[in-house]
Amino acid sequence: MSDTCPQTIIAKAEHFVREYMSRYDCSHDWHHIDRVVRQALVLARAQSPEKSVDLLVVHLAALLHDVDDAKYKQSSDVAFSSKDFLTSIGLDQERAALVCRVVDAVSFRKELLFEEQKGQGTVDQDEVVWRNECLELACVQDADRLDAIGAFGVLRCAAFSGARNRPLHSAGDSFIENITYDQYVQSDNRTATAISHFHEKLLQLAARMKTEQGQQEARRRHTFMLQFLKQIDD
Repeated sequence: MSDTCPQTIIAKAEHFVREYMSRYDCSHDWHHIDRVVRQALVLARAQSPEKSVDLLVVHLAALLHDVDDAKYKQSSDVAFSSKDFLTSIGLDQERAALVCRVVDAVSFRKELLFEEQKGQGTVDQDEVVWRNECLELACVQDADRLDAIGAFGVLRCAAFSGARNRPLHSAGDSFIENITYDQYVQSDNRTATAISHFHEKLLQLAARMKTEQGQQEARRRHTFMLQFLKQIDD
């Protein structure tokens, strides 16, 4: 275990992430990170006392979950290693490895790929068990997804669409049901709109929540999105 104080590690990570996220648009800025951190810690503390949740891992994974995001990568970007960064600020190797594993598994895109590979029988059973049982992953993933739905989800979807010059809505709007990994990663290369993103991803998230508290809050935010879409349709 590292001798570095957890508060010092968190402060250094926050300083780095604040600066790093300033290069992204407002759909994935520091304010998004801060909301996810706070929500993830609420979910982590709400787990039953018998369940052991590492709050430092949750905090750091929530901070780093959008660093080096594939959506924003440029060919000129220098490769970033979360593990090297974490150990450089004093986190022990074991915790750093867990934070990196959580960060790597958080996204909807990565989960689509995992599910397809699982269906093909090409995923190690240990990975399946870990994804089902890791509470740190469940808390960070649920927190990130809660910020993608409801009122903030509507705002962030519009903000991202604006940043990518993607139409908000069109009369001929269409969407892909049961979108695959390949279709999802190619979504920027087709005539998708902000509203099609609701159907292809955002409306799917409530059913994917892993914590009981996340499921409860997701139902409330899901209802808000349905009401929002009804006004669009009207």
